[in-house]
Amino acid sequence: MRNSFLFILFVSPALLFSQEINVLDVEGKKQGVWTKTYENGVIRYTGQFKDDVPVGIFNYYYLTSELKAEKEFFHNGRAVAAHFYYKEGGLKAAGLYVDGKQDSTWNFYNRDSILILSEEYRQGILHGATRTYYDNGVLYEIKNWKEGVEEGSWLQFFMDGKIKMECSMKNGKRNGKQFYFYPNGKLYYEGNYIDGNKSGNWEYFNEDGISDTLIYYK
Repeated sequence: MRNSFLFILFVSPALLFSQEINVLDVEGKKQGVWTKTYENGVIRYTGQFKDDVPVGIFNYYYLTSELKAEKEFFHNGRAVAAHFYYKEGGLKAAGLYVDGKQDSTWNFYNRDSILILSEEYRQGILHGATRTYYDNGVLYEIKNWKEGVEEGSWLQFFMDGKIKMECSMKNGKRNGKQFYFYPNGKLYYEGNYIDGNKSGNWEYFNEDGISDTLIYYK
């Protein structure tokens, strides 16, 4: 009994490190751990497959070996939670793929790890709100989308949070009133759009709030 116990201790490490990689089964399906490399020998990606379907976490690398992306596969490979990284190591972007297309909320960051863009997708198409930020993280703009076309309110802001511009979109074109403001909060101009074209009276004001120009558009 003592001898057999010692034998198990001796062979089990070998078994742990003898797992094959890049295996195709008799049906040609990928199974187990897979690793691919660049021509210079640096690992390009590593992950696991089951019946040709990626499962769990895959790591992808730059040609110079830094981590480029991490993707976690679930729902039988149909959904992927993805994180992309700068070479220096900071998070560059994060979001979800469903059936190979961007879905739900995607966030993008600058090299200082500050959120600079947030977008909402449905089946690979912009659908919902997009928010753009100044480099310091302060909100600059909010747009709304419906099936890839701008639809609804469009707002822009100054660095201090005061509103800079306000208008509305319909079928990808400006429609209705547009207002533009000075940094002090006073109205700079206002006018109306119809199907993307200026229409009617457009009135402009100086920084004291006094009307000084009126233009009429047919």
